[in-house]
Amino acid sequence: MKKTIKGIIFDLDGTLLLSMHVWDTIGSTYLRSLGIDPDPDTDDIIKVSTLEEAADYFCRRYALSVTPEEIRRAVNDELTYQYHQVLLPKEGVMAMLESFKKAGVKMFAATATDRHLIEPCLKRCGIYDYLEGMLTCTEVGEGKNKPTIYRLATEKLGIPKENIAVFEDALYAARTAKGDGYFLVGIYDDSMKNYQDKIKALADLYVPDYLSVDVVKELLGKYDSVQ
Repeated sequence: MKKTIKGIIFDLDGTLLLSMHVWDTIGSTYLRSLGIDPDPDTDDIIKVSTLEEAADYFCRRYALSVTPEEIRRAVNDELTYQYHQVLLPKEGVMAMLESFKKAGVKMFAATATDRHLIEPCLKRCGIYDYLEGMLTCTEVGEGKNKPTIYRLATEKLGIPKENIAVFEDALYAARTAKGDGYFLVGIYDDSMKNYQDKIKALADLYVPDYLSVDVVKELLGKYDSVQ
């Protein structure tokens, strides 16, 4: 039995935005700005740490003269610069959003990145106006290891879960959305390149990039059109 796709919940970093390289290297980038050659595993350690934990670790490991608060401020300043002035959508994203809009599909964003960083980026890139709204994990109070953010986004859209597709590039978030009953569109990103087989096996539709796959045609063609 075919479904009608009427709504989409988009992840942002690594899904619509070419931005994960910033997060993947933020620790080593900061240390190099101080003239320090970081340990090879620095970025891997930071990926599983909060900013507070990372700042404390840097102070201990490298005997830095700066305080953890100064480290956090410097990292936040770099992230603000990247999101407010540098980062761009992935190739093909804007054309896809326009096609979904013309097809009458409602779109929403669910992101782990804080609003003060991501919202100016979306406005600068032209993505913001395509969205019905946005929720962040900070606002929701839970990460994407739980389905809360998707469920709240669904409520905001006012569309039944079975008529919504979730776009995700991260394996853990993809598992959460799929496990909660959403149609999953798996998106390739370099930051998750070692997990593509698992994401591809999990996804209802897998997209290696937006230029080689007509996502709108594939998604709305696989199911009934929203019209």
